[in-house]
Amino acid sequence: AIIMAGGVGTRLRPFTKVLPKPLVPVNNRPIIDHIIDRFRDQGLRKIILTINDKAEIMKAYFNETKSKNGIKFLEEKKPLGTCGGLSFLRGKINKSFFVTNCDIILNLDFYDLYSFHVKNNNDITLVASTKDFIIPYGICEIDSQGQLQSMNEKPKYNHLVNTGLYVINPRILSIIPKNKKYDFNELLEDAKRRKNKVGVYPVDEKSWIDVGQWSEYKKAIEKL
Repeated sequence: AIIMAGGVGTRLRPFTKVLPKPLVPVNNRPIIDHIIDRFRDQGLRKIILTINDKAEIMKAYFNETKSKNGIKFLEEKKPLGTCGGLSFLRGKINKSFFVTNCDIILNLDFYDLYSFHVKNNNDITLVASTKDFIIPYGICEIDSQGQLQSMNEKPKYNHLVNTGLYVINPRILSIIPKNKKYDFNELLEDAKRRKNKVGVYPVDEKSWIDVGQWSEYKKAIEKL
């Protein structure tokens, strides 16, 4: 499992002015601990953390407070986006692997997700959550003369949104440019352009905890 833990955590300022985002506490424990525990609880023992922002603080935390057994660091010398750091793994992994953002916690069966990826012969499997969006206003539909046709009061829309957890076939690593900023949306677009198979594994909204922004932070604490 690869945990992308090098971002600056812009949405969690001012905490991330002092702490690296993965160490922001949720219920008295850093986010990163919750993520690692979920992997380990289901049998994943080899974990790589990509680090950049406040990298020495990240390493110090694991040296001082947590066993480093099975945990390795992959340090980016400059920010490489949400997946650019994966380019360093080219030729070093020979089977499909998990990749996750460091600000999400998912309660799901990782074995079932991996089996779905293999069974469907996917090159990338993206975990997507159902999400309801409510617009807190009346939505006006007008005609070409500016006359009101209808009013839709506080409409609710349901979408599948990207959670930030993936299973990736190692051959996909050849797409990622070396030592260059590169994001997951670019990887997905490039993979589709090359006719690689990109599957979607849907989960219920209750299975996904997003702690990457303050509007969701309190909800995350309550869920955990």
